[in-house]
Amino acid sequence: MAGSFNLPRKGDNATLILIGASVRALAFSCIRAGYKPWCIDLYADEDLAKKCPTTQIKKSFPNEIAALIKAAPIAPILYTGGLENHSSLLDLLAEQREVLGIKGNTLNKLRNTCTLFNLLKSRQINTPGIITNSKDFNTGSVYLRKPKNRSGGLGIKYFDLSKQPIMNDADFYHQEFINGESRSAIFCFFQTGFELLGVSIQSSGTKFLHADDFLYSGNIGPVNPCSSELAQLQAIGELLSTNYRPLGLLGMDYILKDSKVFPLEINPRYTASVEVLELATGQNFITKHMHAFGINTTFENPKPIKPSVIGKAIYYAPNDVLIPEDAPWTSIDQGSCLFSDFADIPKSKSVIYKGSPVVTIFAKANSATEVEVQLKKLTSQLDSLFLVGTLQNNLV
Repeated sequence: MAGSFNLPRKGDNATLILIGASVRALAFSCIRAGYKPWCIDLYADEDLAKKCPTTQIKKSFPNEIAALIKAAPIAPILYTGGLENHSSLLDLLAEQREVLGIKGNTLNKLRNTCTLFNLLKSRQINTPGIITNSKDFNTGSVYLRKPKNRSGGLGIKYFDLSKQPIMNDADFYHQEFINGESRSAIFCFFQTGFELLGVSIQSSGTKFLHADDFLYSGNIGPVNPCSSELAQLQAIGELLSTNYRPLGLLGMDYILKDSKVFPLEINPRYTASVEVLELATGQNFITKHMHAFGINTTFENPKPIKPSVIGKAIYYAPNDVLIPEDAPWTSIDQGSCLFSDFADIPKSKSVIYKGSPVVTIFAKANSATEVEVQLKKLTSQLDSLFLVGTLQNNLV
């Protein structure tokens, strides 16, 4: 069994307000840790709405959140995907509720990639090159044009100086492309230090999932870092702890090349890979997050189990599709907060446009290779459901 959790007892729940583009994974983590989520979410998927009070963001993300929070109970806020780019909104919300997460100047500094990389390099930590003018380009390197305020790989493109000039654009920067294995590390920071909670393999732009280039596709983990990798991750954690003093969960995407860690981005929040590590090990990372803010939790962490390998993948719409009533996830328990083949369940008869996320799929096995095989099998089932590769597609 992948994960064995103490689910909350009736009457023991403490409410938490969860906000973000997609809070389902965070909500299920909070439930496993003994909390009762009240959610503001962009998708309001079936499994989230079945388990938690959920208000859908229908007009504008994230601007609508400030109005929607007025109907929320008086309770602390946890945020996830997308809101790390909106520190002013978080500061506004912090005037109305306690925000249990990284915010203010600390958030802005952690999201300033250029400044962060300069600090890392000053401590002999490898980083991709950041290019500010055409004279800095190395003709033997590949570069990316990356937006400063996006999440999930949205807006990242290859950049070819021979075909397009470098432009002064405050919303983008140019970064050297490092060819290696993409990984995600999860830390939890406390007043007295930090803990490296785990590492997973990260995928982006995965073609069998119909994901565009660089679009977040999923994680497989946990993986055991080699001694050199582990030492570098610990050094980065120590640097972040000493120089930024963050509190709570924090994710870092990086490239592992020749046993060298190349940090790419800091995500100062609960990230998608947290769910993978929790399900694989049976741990409640929300418990640790709450401890970081001095909050005693309802349930302590269970003893770690021998981890399975868990794979999580986002299946993107290969065409404009209409969700059928007999989709394969209709037979599963959509109220479960434990392992399931499908999550982020779309509403029956809803329209999902090409390139948008349809559903999250999961697999568990004894190795990353076996997990990937299972994920591809599930993807093939979905391709058949949507008639991918045939003359007739489930087009709207």
